[in-house]
Amino acid sequence: MKIKFLKYLILLFCFYSCGFEKLGEWKISTLYAQKIQGTSKVLYKYDAWGGRDSNANGFVILDSSDTFKIDLQNELPFYNLSDIPNKTKIVGITHDCYNSCGSDYYKSKPIFYPMKIEKSLSNDIHIETIIYQYRGYSEKAGGLERYVFEKFAETKDSLFFYDLNDVESMNGIHLDELRIKKGEIYLLQNENKEVEKIIAKQKTLNPKTKEFIDGRTCSLTPKNKILSNKFSERGIFREVKIKENNN
Repeated sequence: MKIKFLKYLILLFCFYSCGFEKLGEWKISTLYAQKIQGTSKVLYKYDAWGGRDSNANGFVILDSSDTFKIDLQNELPFYNLSDIPNKTKIVGITHDCYNSCGSDYYKSKPIFYPMKIEKSLSNDIHIETIIYQYRGYSEKAGGLERYVFEKFAETKDSLFFYDLNDVESMNGIHLDELRIKKGEIYLLQNENKEVEKIIAKQKTLNPKTKEFIDGRTCSLTPKNKILSNKFSERGIFREVKIKENNN
């Protein structure tokens, strides 16, 4: 992908121009891990900073016996997950310009269907990347919802939250129930393993045509104490303790 390749070249140039001798010299700001069911592998989601405010963020697959480190060459070629990762395939979503970036944005017509689907292999797992036109993606991939919830329930593929209230906006709404699809869900917890917040990044696609239907992010705060072990590992990321340096 052109954008991903250019990003890599820019970062590489910056590191050497700043005197960096190796690509491992990063300060990681956030790091999450999700076990890939049926394997010894882990899917990591990270955000890190290098010299001159160079930023790297994305997904990478490592064996559970490996120590995490930034590896730009093996970064997965997408921005978000589409479904729950499994031992045979991981499906991700990204976008490219297709004549809709910058000054061409409002001159272009939004396209909500995939422009291309690329297939690759990472750590013996098949990777499928669905690429959308930038304008089509951006018009559907907005929206942040914030709720406080009373309780939750979990199934194999979803989380259900009950008695939710939007307590941050002026026109706060109440929901009796909210279903969240598993895949890209992040648990933020404190030192006592108590869940402080749940961030869910939801991308809804037509199951047959892969038309991009909706994209939203939900921030969910528990009203009562919930321990993180009340949630399963399937389709859920958990925070990883970050060392001061990642070399």
